[in-house]
Amino acid sequence: MATDPNSTDPNFWPDYLEQHRDPTNRALHVAGTLSAAALLGVGLARRDWRALVAAPLVGYGVAWLGHFLVERNRPKTLDAPLASLAADIRMAGLALTGQLAREYRRYGIPDRPGLVIRRRPPSAPAPALERVAPDGTRGS
Repeated sequence: MATDPNSTDPNFWPDYLEQHRDPTNRALHVAGTLSAAALLGVGLARRDWRALVAAPLVGYGVAWLGHFLVERNRPKTLDAPLASLAADIRMAGLALTGQLAREYRRYGIPDRPGLVIRRRPPSAPAPALERVAPDGTRGS
């Protein structure tokens, strides 16, 4: 089995966070991840192949709606499926424990759309935030 080339990329997690800045997209991802986990559990417990097949369809279906309709970006799953799955689970865990906003602050990524960021290492001071209009023009 081939390994995911981006699973050891140190920039994968910050890039993942950047692609999930909209709270609605993150909520859809968490809902999809939890629904998929529940379907997986039910499918294994009852030996129901329908629930096992539905698990990834529901999980990714809900999450991809967030990308295509809300965030309007390309899902990381298409580039790095295993790393993306691990990041989905990590994001759900952080969201459920109230620690997700801390991750966004750690990397200097605004956890809401409409703000531009400049990538920096986690140890560097946070950059100033700048508003960007939907047409791409910058404002203060």
